[in-house]
Amino acid sequence: MKKKIYSKILKKLLSLYPKGLKGHAGRRLKKLAGLVCGMIRKKKSSMRALGSGLPQYITAHSREKASKLFLDNAWNDYETHYLPYMEAFLADFIEQAGTQGVVYLVIDGSQMGNKHVALMVSLLYKGRGIPICWVVKKGGKGHFTSQMHLELIQSVEQYYAKQLTQKPVVLLGDGEFDSDKLQSFCQGKSWKYAFRTACDTVFYENQDRFQAKDLAVPEGLDFLFIPDVEFTRKRFKNVNFLLWHSPKYDDPIPIVSNFDNPLDIIEAYDRRYSVECLFKDLKSNSFNLHKTRLKSAFAIANLIMVAAFAFTLLIKLGTKYEKSPLRKYIHRTRPDRNEFSIYFFALELLDHLLDEDIDFDFSFQFSKFSMNSS
Repeated sequence: MKKKIYSKILKKLLSLYPKGLKGHAGRRLKKLAGLVCGMIRKKKSSMRALGSGLPQYITAHSREKASKLFLDNAWNDYETHYLPYMEAFLADFIEQAGTQGVVYLVIDGSQMGNKHVALMVSLLYKGRGIPICWVVKKGGKGHFTSQMHLELIQSVEQYYAKQLTQKPVVLLGDGEFDSDKLQSFCQGKSWKYAFRTACDTVFYENQDRFQAKDLAVPEGLDFLFIPDVEFTRKRFKNVNFLLWHSPKYDDPIPIVSNFDNPLDIIEAYDRRYSVECLFKDLKSNSFNLHKTRLKSAFAIANLIMVAAFAFTLLIKLGTKYEKSPLRKYIHRTRPDRNEFSIYFFALELLDHLLDEDIDFDFSFQFSKFSMNSS
């Protein structure tokens, strides 16, 4: 079972290098495939779990040591391993998006281990976030500055400039990310955005000063929309303000955006919650990244990379077999809706394919009709 998963993961990773990899680079890629295999099999992020996927017949201590050495190795990082993979992933995604396709990106942070926090940008797909890019530092959630937010988004735009110029891009985030720096970047790149803001944020409509906490949504409506306001005491211009009070939320949500239509703002911002599913998937729902005992930000960033590979490969597997007759053998199906998310279906599917000795691979095609479905 282990070798079957390992060989299929390695085959997928090697497909990114048509000329092949030799020497140390080839050995590092094989070790990466083993760690991804271990995480998928054990659904944990401990060194013991990661090492269990290595193909060599070595002691448990050696497997754990090999896992730790890989994560600490300066030759292993995002740009070396994950960037080529995500370039190909995004190219497939955007090619299949069709003429109406929109690329939704979500920025958010989450605790990793006891003393570190990760800031991540993810791609929205089927109500889930696909990890795109991240940075890790010591501290708690909210310890990233607005400059760090901007630098991460700039990295995403630079890494994937070719892909992200082909379709409209929308950036979503909660109240940490409403800085004028990030809004200015989006405006300069012709990206749309929708960010939650604080209730006490100061706005100006002409010369009239107001705050969201002093406003109310008109009776019978879901929102109050005030276009072309100035944001904060810096008077940052070309901002639209929306106070949205959906029946599913207890309190109204103040949002800043450059969408001109309030309904577009609502539709876009409502998708932001997909990233909450992503962090749950990477943490409590499966891989338990939040329980890592790693002590360096670099090693934790590499651990997230292993989890990102495992997660996206499972999403690929689930997408490929989503409409397959096999699904009814895995869980109860209903004509009106799916009982499981695409990710949880993939977890169950992999076990079924292995138990029944059914051949599979991690290649897939996106559906043009479900790219941004939630």
